[in-house]
Amino acid sequence: VYQIYPRSFADSNGDGIGDLPGITSRIPYLRSLGVDAVWLSPFYPSALANGGYDVDDHRNVDLRLGTLSDFDTMITALHAADIKVIVDIVPNHTSNRHPWFREALTAGRGAPQRDRYLFRDGLGPRGEQPPNDWESMFGGSAWAPAGDGQWYFHCFAAEQPDLNWENEEVREDFRHTVRFWADRGVDGFRIDVAHGLRKDLSEPYLPWGEIADIMRPDGSHPLWDRDDVHEIYADWRRILNSYDPPRFAVGEASVHPARRARYASAESLGQA
Repeated sequence: VYQIYPRSFADSNGDGIGDLPGITSRIPYLRSLGVDAVWLSPFYPSALANGGYDVDDHRNVDLRLGTLSDFDTMITALHAADIKVIVDIVPNHTSNRHPWFREALTAGRGAPQRDRYLFRDGLGPRGEQPPNDWESMFGGSAWAPAGDGQWYFHCFAAEQPDLNWENEEVREDFRHTVRFWADRGVDGFRIDVAHGLRKDLSEPYLPWGEIADIMRPDGSHPLWDRDDVHEIYADWRRILNSYDPPRFAVGEASVHPARRARYASAESLGQA
């Protein structure tokens, strides 16, 4: 498998940014390497707060990189060269420019639009302090203010608000996303933050000092490596199996060594 970061791989139009037609133009080079598949890092619309993993639209192409038509042309040419295509899918969060997040901020406290994300009341008389002392993986607080006494949770950059995977609308939207790309011929998916979609943000919150180490052997961490994440992938597995041939998925994950053997035999991921 050859990983391609589209923005720096090959520039077809001389604007200084790699693009999808550039990938298509380099297929003879990829064939000469003898690769069986390419894995495309995110090519979605993004402000690039985190290398394209802050996604504005999970079912589109950044105009600086091309169009959906360019994507279709690329995947057809790669398949003709007997090279499979894996795309990065980013289900843990959206960007803060995503229409859903903009709606959530505008809708205000208690609105159903906020339930797509992880909003919580702040501490202090006016909610001026974050709900707890948890830290972002990028440093600093894992909470950013919404401006009305509530805060939203972000495991990574503040520009990447985490989605609420307890919300059925979120689940259905990503079913649609998986089908969207599989219908366009994508052979497989690399799932970003695969181990972190299900979270327990119920009170009382554990102090950050007790959970900063993401390697916990019993699945009790409120953010990482929880057993109930398997429900999501079992659901996706049913979708991927509906294609002929079945599509596949691989997940980025950090799990405790004591749990790896168990995961390797788990039906939901073992068949993925």
